[in-house]
Amino acid sequence: MSKLNFSLLASFKKHPTYMKIIFYFVGANVLVLAISFLLLYWQSSRTLLKEIGDHSESLLLNSARNTAGLMEWSLDYSYASSNDSDLKVYALSDHYTDFETYNVWSRLGKIKNANPAIDSVYLINDYTDTVVDSRLGINDAVTFYDQDILERLRDSRLADGAVPLPRTLTLPLSGKATKEVITIVRLYEKGSSISAFVMNIDTDKLMNLLQNNSNYPNRQVTVLNDRNEEVFSTARLSGEQILELSHQGELRKGGWELFKPHDQEEQLMVYSTTSIKGIQDWTFIESIPKAVILGRIAVLRNISLFLFLGLFVASLTVIILISKRVYSPIQELVSSVMRQYRAERLEDRKSGTELDYLSSVFTAQKEQIDELTEHWRHNKILGKERFLREFLGDEAGSPAEIRRHFKEWEIDLPETNLSVAIFRIDRFVEFTGIYSEKDRRLLRFAMANIIQESLQASDHRLQTVDMGNDHIAVVLSAAALSPDFADKLRGSQELLQQYLSIGTTVAWGRTLHSLTDMHEVYLETYELTQERFRFGHGAMILMSQLSGAPGLLFHLPLEKERQMAQAIQKGNRDTVLQIMAFAVETLRELPYFECKMSLIALFNDMRRLMQDQLHQPLPSSWGLTSLENQIIRLETLESVALWMEKLLDKTLEDITAARSLSRNAVLIEQVERLIGERLNDPNLSSKMLADELGLSVNYLRSLYKAETNRSITDTISERRLDLICRELLASDSPIEPIIQNYGFSSLNTFYSVFKKVYGMTPAQYRRSHKKDMK
Repeated sequence: MSKLNFSLLASFKKHPTYMKIIFYFVGANVLVLAISFLLLYWQSSRTLLKEIGDHSESLLLNSARNTAGLMEWSLDYSYASSNDSDLKVYALSDHYTDFETYNVWSRLGKIKNANPAIDSVYLINDYTDTVVDSRLGINDAVTFYDQDILERLRDSRLADGAVPLPRTLTLPLSGKATKEVITIVRLYEKGSSISAFVMNIDTDKLMNLLQNNSNYPNRQVTVLNDRNEEVFSTARLSGEQILELSHQGELRKGGWELFKPHDQEEQLMVYSTTSIKGIQDWTFIESIPKAVILGRIAVLRNISLFLFLGLFVASLTVIILISKRVYSPIQELVSSVMRQYRAERLEDRKSGTELDYLSSVFTAQKEQIDELTEHWRHNKILGKERFLREFLGDEAGSPAEIRRHFKEWEIDLPETNLSVAIFRIDRFVEFTGIYSEKDRRLLRFAMANIIQESLQASDHRLQTVDMGNDHIAVVLSAAALSPDFADKLRGSQELLQQYLSIGTTVAWGRTLHSLTDMHEVYLETYELTQERFRFGHGAMILMSQLSGAPGLLFHLPLEKERQMAQAIQKGNRDTVLQIMAFAVETLRELPYFECKMSLIALFNDMRRLMQDQLHQPLPSSWGLTSLENQIIRLETLESVALWMEKLLDKTLEDITAARSLSRNAVLIEQVERLIGERLNDPNLSSKMLADELGLSVNYLRSLYKAETNRSITDTISERRLDLICRELLASDSPIEPIIQNYGFSSLNTFYSVFKKVYGMTPAQYRRSHKKDMK
């Protein structure tokens, strides 16, 4: 035994690296396998729960959104159907014919048949105490089978929250059979009557997606609204269970968790909260027993233990064989390095291992290489880049100083006949929003390299310079002014789009005759890139192709301005856009500065014409600051014109809406004037006013009621009574002639109305108020 130990110790001293490889590999293998097994053994159930929880959450979220979408469709459909003028007039009329009732019943049947999820539709008329039902036709309110909804509507506290309303509906003609429904109510005269449009949605059909969401046994799905009412549940729940679920749903609006309800086993609870049109929030809760999910995970963990043990034995054998093969090349490499560098023998080193020796040699070499590389980069790249940036961006020094720097940084450019081309990044605002400052520097570096490589093939001397922000500058020799060089610039532009997905505008400026003029030429060329405002993104702009003379500012011709004003007044969008398109096309012919100032002038003219038609301040989007921001952000005339078109459409819609409200106000004013002029006419009525205005009686009644919140009959009575009361106090004339002068043909009718309003007879009113006046 001692001999074996001595042999192992001698082998370790003779081959320390080999023994360490064995030790490290075995140790790492044991550690990895142990940690892997523990993680699998202890975290398997947790991982499975997370996967199932996340998957269930995704399924529930999709089902909840689809269910909410169906509910929102039902709400939209209900409100759209309730706005039917025939239904609305019928619900607010105090009398009707059998034919009108049949038409309304047929309309309700069509509404109900539009979707299989709709159970039934009612139309409640509070003035006649009747209900028209899509199932049974017309019913008296007192005998209608759904007394629950009538009681809710009569109770103002319940009526305020009646949409959407989950409840149990007793079916007619079926004994005590019931159905779970969600009721949508549209009150026509909220606070005045319970005339309403009612739609019942079959809860089971609406929730069909939730019920088919998964196949887990004992799975339960519950839907609660923000009043903690049960909208739907696959199992009957007690009030205590509903409160417990609603409390958990408030604490966790979405996601999943393990939760143990009272007197139940632990459950995987999945939550999702969805807003229904901003009216109600529904909380969708799915519960799956934890035991159902983890029933077979214990068997899987036990099998994994035996697999890991077998894997450990196999790995240990492979490690020993691989270690022998790895160690032999290391010995040969060490011997070769020692011979090459004539280093001391390994036995004489304090480290005592082959890897330590190799590491020290390679580390020393790397430090020397890094030091030389950093020195070269600092002196040959960064310095050169910094000088060229300053050479273009600042006022240059003397020609002698510039020559010295050219020689120092090995810049191969002539001293005369140079020009500058600039590649400017398009859509720079979006570009800065996508990439960080570090990424933008890397992309500009790549742009400079691509441009340098693509243009060097032309045998022209040039230098690319990263000027920061949004552009790369290229300093070109005079030989580059050959006719085909513009095509080479376009080729570089296409390569940038192909390899970096970066669109650019290229400008090529004039030729300078002195190096000291470089800064001025650079600024002129950069200003030339602004011409992309009228030429668009990706343009190639050459100084030689543009006129050097400044243009005149464009103003909209007086005739065009008059046509635009008339079109805005009439709401004629097409004419306004045609005039604006004419102006934009004219602007394209102007230089950048004149084009921009002319666009601002056009914008001001349009704003003034819009303001003349809209009797309220225009939105801030019509401000000059807004236009300036859009010019900077959008960069091109075409994009800014599209923005102006959208702004114009929105403002024309606002003007049209304001005019529509104004027309209703004029009609109400006409009704009030006619009532005042004909108070003495005993035939004054809603029908008389409707005939005078050329409108239907029902339409006039509904419009007047909606705009003034009172009926025409009430207004006529109030106006007549007010004049009669003034006459009673101003004279001692008999009451009957006064009444007849103001349109009351029946003395009994007048006395009944007067006493209902004032609580006393006309004679008592006269005596009481004359006594107070004395």
